[in-house]
Amino acid sequence: MITDRLCALLGELDDHGRVLGRRQPRDWLQEVDAERSWVFDQAPVRVAPPRNVVGHVQIYPPAEARWVRNLAAQTGRQVGELLVIGRLFVKPAKHDYGIARYLLKESVTYAETRGSLPVLDPADLSFIPPSLDTELGFKEFQTDDHPPSPLARAE
Repeated sequence: MITDRLCALLGELDDHGRVLGRRQPRDWLQEVDAERSWVFDQAPVRVAPPRNVVGHVQIYPPAEARWVRNLAAQTGRQVGELLVIGRLFVKPAKHDYGIARYLLKESVTYAETRGSLPVLDPADLSFIPPSLDTELGFKEFQTDDHPPSPLARAE
């Protein structure tokens, strides 16, 4: 099952304990009602189900939280116009940056074609390679209740 492969992949990541806390990988993957989930399979041919899962991302509406309302106010958007990109993780390997970049770029395109503002889930930022968020136009917004600060695509 694909969820088993994703859980195994999460176990290979250095920061998984800090991001997941006491939650089990399966629970963490299923705790949001994702509008879109993508799995990156590095198999040389298209197979179903994927056999060489090396990356994952989810896109979902923001949770009801003060940082979300603060971010919406700072960006001049309504909360319903935000789409969160999270649960982005990639197997540590030679091309992990490129895979993460591809998944994040596709997620941004997905959100923006729906008229939404892409926001990175602040709880998952340690899984995103440093500088990738800046490279793709994300900017930090200060909120008074959530460290680290959320990142939203600058318009």
